[in-house]
Amino acid sequence: MVYIIDSCFHWVGFHLVQHLLTEGKEVIGIDQVETSKRENLYFYIGRNSRFQHFHSLKEMDRHCHQEHTEAAIRIEDSNREAAGGFGAILLCESVEALMEEKGERLDLPPLYGEWMPRDESFAYIGREPILFNELFQRKDASYIEDFLARFLTKLTERGISAVKEVYRMEQLADTSDREKIYSQLQNHYQRHQQFYED
Repeated sequence: MVYIIDSCFHWVGFHLVQHLLTEGKEVIGIDQVETSKRENLYFYIGRNSRFQHFHSLKEMDRHCHQEHTEAAIRIEDSNREAAGGFGAILLCESVEALMEEKGERLDLPPLYGEWMPRDESFAYIGREPILFNELFQRKDASYIEDFLARFLTKLTERGISAVKEVYRMEQLADTSDREKIYSQLQNHYQRHQQFYED
């Protein structure tokens, strides 16, 4: 069973890949390594024997004969015209469906976490700045690690066909200790500032 993650070095995609690898899943990541931040993220996951990286779906298709695909997932940046404006996840059952963009598109809630595009004051959702503290204090916002843990549980328990309905019906509320997470995120930003602003 293989998971294909398109935009694996997008900050949400990176966390998704990490979760899947931690669970012992095989992952094929699709993305360009064009900045020092993405290169840095590659070093965190690129040495894992269950991870393969390709620069495009076409390159993967030429060089890789994946067994059964559990899910093909694309992380999409925000589009202010979209319902939520915080990006989306496109869930597909095959590479072909992903290439044709035929799948279940789920709007992401406001998310915060390590490696998100930000500077000292602002987080950048797509290209739109939002005060980091304002994003963090939103009642509907979730820490990326908590959100993905719940999301992947739903995906692996119910499968792609059922996850959209479950996703809509259940509020994936954030249960983390926000003060602890805030401190953790600020420390991470200070340690890796040059990569955040790349």
